[in-house]
Amino acid sequence: LAACVLRACSRGWEAKRFCAPCVEALPASYSRRARREHQPTKRQLRDMGLPQPTALVLSFFLGILSFSAAASKLKAGNVRAAAASVVGATPARSPPPPALYGSIYVGLPPQEFNVVFDTGSGNTIIPSKTCDSTACMAKRTYDKLLSAAYTKVNSSQTEAQLKFGTGGVEGDVVSDKVCLGQGTVCAQTSILSATKMSASPFSLFPYDGVVGLGMPGLSIAKEFNFLGNLADASQLENDRFTVWFSTEADFEDSEISFGTVPESRLGSDVTWLPLSSTTTGLWQVAMTDITVNLVRLGLCGESACQAAFDTGTGVIAGPKSLIDGIRAGLNVAEDCSNYADLPSLGFELGGTTMNIDKFQYVRRSSEGCFPQLLEVDGADNTLLLGAPFLTRYTTIYDRVFLRMGLAFSKHKTEPTGETTEAAAQRLMGRQSIGKMSSESDE
Repeated sequence: LAACVLRACSRGWEAKRFCAPCVEALPASYSRRARREHQPTKRQLRDMGLPQPTALVLSFFLGILSFSAAASKLKAGNVRAAAASVVGATPARSPPPPALYGSIYVGLPPQEFNVVFDTGSGNTIIPSKTCDSTACMAKRTYDKLLSAAYTKVNSSQTEAQLKFGTGGVEGDVVSDKVCLGQGTVCAQTSILSATKMSASPFSLFPYDGVVGLGMPGLSIAKEFNFLGNLADASQLENDRFTVWFSTEADFEDSEISFGTVPESRLGSDVTWLPLSSTTTGLWQVAMTDITVNLVRLGLCGESACQAAFDTGTGVIAGPKSLIDGIRAGLNVAEDCSNYADLPSLGFELGGTTMNIDKFQYVRRSSEGCFPQLLEVDGADNTLLLGAPFLTRYTTIYDRVFLRMGLAFSKHKTEPTGETTEAAAQRLMGRQSIGKMSSESDE
């Protein structure tokens, strides 16, 4: 088991997961209390229109879910979501996979919530006590009346709706104290207290809510941007955060560090890239082209593409033109017959090609080999670099200088057997070659 804790370090704050023998010290009634607190009553099930046999089964099932949700901070492992409901490049997004989650505390006294940290959105969403949706039944809920720090928002907008893929949330707009630790790193922030959450997809995820770490362009309004509020309150030594995604071979969970860059996670020097836009809200940079074995595919043209770094995306996603071109260039055989010879996939960013291997972009199972690529609507020329890229590269999100930092991630072992230094030199130490495909055809 692992506990999600917040600890102080000399350079800032780090939200980490650590092996926790102290889990044994939890009260014996913990699971029973969690189950009793969140499990729907028989009346609630009856109001859902379920026949009695189904209600009994669902009651038991939701009881298990409520324990998982309430104690998800004790779950070990790096969870990866399938690409079935990948997020888009606009605020109309699916909830992110729970690959990077931990605890926040809302209100005074603090109410704890297990949330996913999502760089592709800009709002804080937690379920309200008044939410009677099925999706809310297995989650901790927020009670504004229990918080001495709760205030009404200073605007005429008291309600809001947000779309998430095929579903969505709606709720009350409130302002309260939001903390990364219990009374430590805090800022008064406007949040969406969800009174309705669609069953699909929110019922499928074990976390309570979402903390958006995107730029203000993705927030309902400036006061909804949690990171911006932390900066205004001078709560972090440095207004930046670092994301490191683990692999199964690391035997530890992913990590997000606020206010600091953990040197132990870096396997190379940091490459700094300026943000190409400050209005979209995405952490995006200009991308010259996409390569296969360092040969340019010519998919971006003279206007160039955009690359957005999104912890809420479990795959690499983008418009059909880009995804089709990448699929054709990689030519992954579903029966895995060419797996041993699959090339590297690269992204030209700031004059350097950042490559990933088949170990990152292909999901290999007993059923076959499947490239972790998905086309999404409304992405224009933007490619969302999700888990496959973020597992290979540590990303630094710098709000002061409006830039992205990229460094080769250090893992316990490399799938090729190489040292970290050798892998970094092979995957990010060489320039792209060849001509644009249109020129090569002439």
